Amino acid sequence: MNFSNFYNIYQNRINNKLLNVLNNLPSQTSILIKSMKYGTLIGGKRLRACLVYTIGEMFKVNIVTLDVISISIELIHSYSLIHDDLPCIDNDYFRRGKLSCHIKYGENFAILAGDALQSLAFNILSTHVMPGVSNRKRLKIISELSYAIGCTGMCIGQALDLQKNTKELNITELEKIYLYKTAFLIRSSIRLSYLSSNFFSKEILLLLDRYAISIGLAFQIQDDIFDFNNDTKKLNKNHNIYNTYPYLIGIKKSQEKIQILHQEALSILKFFKKKHFIINKLKLLTDFIIKRSK
Repeated sequence: MNFSNFYNIYQNRINNKLLNVLNNLPSQTSILIKSMKYGTLIGGKRLRACLVYTIGEMFKVNIVTLDVISISIELIHSYSLIHDDLPCIDNDYFRRGKLSCHIKYGENFAILAGDALQSLAFNILSTHVMPGVSNRKRLKIISELSYAIGCTGMCIGQALDLQKNTKELNITELEKIYLYKTAFLIRSSIRLSYLSSNFFSKEILLLLDRYAISIGLAFQIQDDIFDFNNDTKKLNKNHNIYNTYPYLIGIKKSQEKIQILHQEALSILKFFKKKHFIINKLKLLTDFIIKRSK
């Protein structure tokens, strides 16, 4: 199986779905809509959406349902990045090699764009057709996503990240930030896909959670290494340089930690294979997420 083939199919699919949703919003000429489009369509690997599609295929979820979940997840992710780049948070001028949303359209419109993308995500999740998903399941899905991104998830992770500049952390404290800030939205991508299926097992859900936490934490540690190696000036400007994995335990031990997390994720996939689930695509996607070059 060729990883690039199915990955490109998923990427193109979600990009087209996002474009269609944004093009059908009212007030297309307004700066708000333009900034929403810019922040969402600026690029990106769409890893979270690809996880939705891959997990969904594994558990035989209707592709239209997976579209709705993927759109919502990517809108939430886009909103979080727009707000992360703001002067009051990370103060980043560039995102994926292009001007950040607040640099291109102004801080005021960037804030509003992020707010609007978040509400749009929940509007889509609550109103769009999701074949095979009952209203009860839909409520559970909405509840899961809202829990993962607010004061019990992504937002508290960002708050702790801002506070970490005031003191030196230990590894346990740093991992807690990474779990909230990064891993919980990845976990939601996986959970939402599984919760929309006709399978339900607490054992499987717990294993999927362990898998999500493993790849989510590995993803963030990998980002720390990228920043350490390639972007030291930015790191010194915007972060307490002592509160990242490479500075706390060194590059070698950080890489060893990634390998441990990678093996943890693969061991869980082996369990699913024994249960006769098809894991080929998910294994390839797991390897790509953890071994990516940026």
